[in-house]
Amino acid sequence: MSSDKREAQKKNREKAIQKAKTVKTVKWIVIIVVALIVLGIIGWAVASSIVVDTKAVENFSEGLNDDGTIAGIKALDYVEMCDYKNITVSRSDMDITEEDWNSYVENILAAYPDNSTDTSIKIKEGDTINLDYVGSIDGVEFQGGSTGGMGTSLTIGSHAYIDGFEDAIIGHNVGENFDIHVTFPENYGKDELNGKEAVFNITVNSVQVPSKFNDDFVKAHYSDVASTTEEYKQYYKDSEFDDNLKQYLTTYVRDNSIVKDYPKAYLKTVKGQIKNNDLKTYEQYKSYGGETAIGKFEDFTGLSKKEYEASITTKAQNTIDDNLKFQAIYEDAGLTVTEDDVKEMLDAYGLDSTYYSSYEETYGKPYLYQTAMSYVVLKHLQSNVTVNE
Repeated sequence: MSSDKREAQKKNREKAIQKAKTVKTVKWIVIIVVALIVLGIIGWAVASSIVVDTKAVENFSEGLNDDGTIAGIKALDYVEMCDYKNITVSRSDMDITEEDWNSYVENILAAYPDNSTDTSIKIKEGDTINLDYVGSIDGVEFQGGSTGGMGTSLTIGSHAYIDGFEDAIIGHNVGENFDIHVTFPENYGKDELNGKEAVFNITVNSVQVPSKFNDDFVKAHYSDVASTTEEYKQYYKDSEFDDNLKQYLTTYVRDNSIVKDYPKAYLKTVKGQIKNNDLKTYEQYKSYGGETAIGKFEDFTGLSKKEYEASITTKAQNTIDDNLKFQAIYEDAGLTVTEDDVKEMLDAYGLDSTYYSSYEETYGKPYLYQTAMSYVVLKHLQSNVTVNE
């Protein structure tokens, strides 16, 4: 064999060996990749089967700065903000109607009836009266059978007393003193009264009658805000306008702003706060009925651990939604919250700002300031909204 042929054969063998090595290497690469994919799938399956057990968070102010803003983030980075600078509303949509006003007056008159001592009024079924009585059997007063001159309230027809007692008062006049005769039931529950005939000496002190909406009524019940009916009507209409406008603006911010993402750390914190509240409620119920009656925490919620975690995630996101949307406006408008704002908010929401220190001790300053943030933002929006007459 010539030297050229031997050299050619040598090169062919080297190529064949190299090709074999390459095929073998590729095979191993494929095997390794497939193995990694399989391991990844198994890892994902294992991870997805693990349900996060949220840790309860007792501190209401955790995750917040002193001014109430969410720590470590800017809300503007998380929110597509609404056009809060150009909001227009129609006054007619915010004002109450005359029908609303008349209905409100009826309700407050019913809530504050007059106690009339007009002696021409005869008592009828359904009347609420104030009366005094002294009960006796065979001319001897019995224990518990007298009001002691202190007066007591009774609605005729309520059956609050033994049979015949209320019916015997019907037809008598306010201010009248009279006797009624009744018989205690055989099974009344007291040996000295069971089945006994008794005499009650009755005095009707007054009867409730509808109040009249006049200046005297306003002075008696609403002197802190008005002294005449017209002043009070205007006060009420203005208050309702403000409330309706606040509700509209709140809904506007919620519906026209979009939260793009949630701060992971704060989402975890809020979930923990929700769980802490649920656990406290559970423990409270358990202290009444015991675990045998209430069951485990899962029985109490009616959810599996996975379902419960999903539910508090949704609740936390809903809470943070509002926080982020209002904080975004707060940041963009350069607003601030002061202690006076917090106290004003407490009073506006029917809480007593004189207990501010107690609230701060319970919830922490950051939480109070975060709560007041929405109040401050709404005030800012109210002062800039365009109201078309």
